[in-house]
Amino acid sequence: MANLTAFFNCDDRTMEQDPALPSLNQEPELLKTVLNKEGFRFTSQRQKILDLFQSAALGHHLNAEEIHQQLLDQGEKISFSTIYRALHVMVRLGLLQELELAEGRKYYELNTPFMDQHHHLVCVHCGDVKEFEDAKMTQVGSSESASRGFSLLNCQFTVYGICPSCQSLLS
Repeated sequence: MANLTAFFNCDDRTMEQDPALPSLNQEPELLKTVLNKEGFRFTSQRQKILDLFQSAALGHHLNAEEIHQQLLDQGEKISFSTIYRALHVMVRLGLLQELELAEGRKYYELNTPFMDQHHHLVCVHCGDVKEFEDAKMTQVGSSESASRGFSLLNCQFTVYGICPSCQSLLS
């Protein structure tokens, strides 16, 4: 199945979005186009879920419970099963990236291949997640992939620890 990586330049050396192609933020009809092209129906519920990600603060990851609560707060009536199905479809199409940052909890973020490769610091006590960028991590991923004959699609590094707030509570 094709996905959004087809919309991006997949050259391991540059890792940049093709400027001639739309991004999710620049092209509001992109969700509808991608869904229709892959044989999925466009629904207002899927659009509302994607809108939450587009309006979320940079570096904020959403889980299904947060999505459900935010939509309820907006007056939307939507079931968890609908949310999970929509998330699954958007992950399969490459619109969202699924991350397992805390034990057994899945989080999602907009997928922007090769644009802003970032990594995660996760507090194992409170679940707080901080993003960071480090070109060295991406370079290691790229070189390791190339040396083993892989074509790099994404490079993520997750560090688990205890955040300063939790450290002070635990001492």
